[in-house]
Amino acid sequence: MPPYTLEIECTAYCRCGYCCNWEWGLRLPSAFPFYLGFSPSLMPVRLRTRKKGNREHQRLPFFCKFWTATTQNGQPYYGLTSNGSFPAQARPPLFSKLSLMNYQNLPARLLFFPWKLLPRHGTIAADTNYYPFGTRMFIPGYGWGEVEDRGGAIKGPHRIDLYHRSHKTALQWGRRKVQVRGLFRNCRQG
Repeated sequence: MPPYTLEIECTAYCRCGYCCNWEWGLRLPSAFPFYLGFSPSLMPVRLRTRKKGNREHQRLPFFCKFWTATTQNGQPYYGLTSNGSFPAQARPPLFSKLSLMNYQNLPARLLFFPWKLLPRHGTIAADTNYYPFGTRMFIPGYGWGEVEDRGGAIKGPHRIDLYHRSHKTALQWGRRKVQVRGLFRNCRQG
């Protein structure tokens, strides 16, 4: 199957509370369906309704993260993607064009982190009605990624989100329209 090229709007996100809509909270005893939310606003402490997540809420630590602005509002936030894996930023092969363009990372990769010599695909959040889990794409400037997550604001075949390790690199990427190359098998055309 030959690779196809599509122009897709790519938006960056990271695991911070601002990008993923979560806040730190103090879990109250299980008899109370509330948690105390700590957010960096004018009212730093709020009493919010806690909903039981898909894991045992008795096993939650006292200080943990809770969803704030999604359909999962009040449930514990575990930092996992929709298919249950931890998100990762793409890491290109050592002597590829993308690696050589970011030459400032090469010495640390060679000397201090030998396990980072191997390439890794990044996490892409997409509308799974158009791109099912496991769809691989090459995004210029980012590298290879695989659809492992879905987002609430991602609708249609021409929008995806790219995971970045830090908020700074996510802001540097921002939102771009790029020519994405990928193996779009079993994908709906929009």
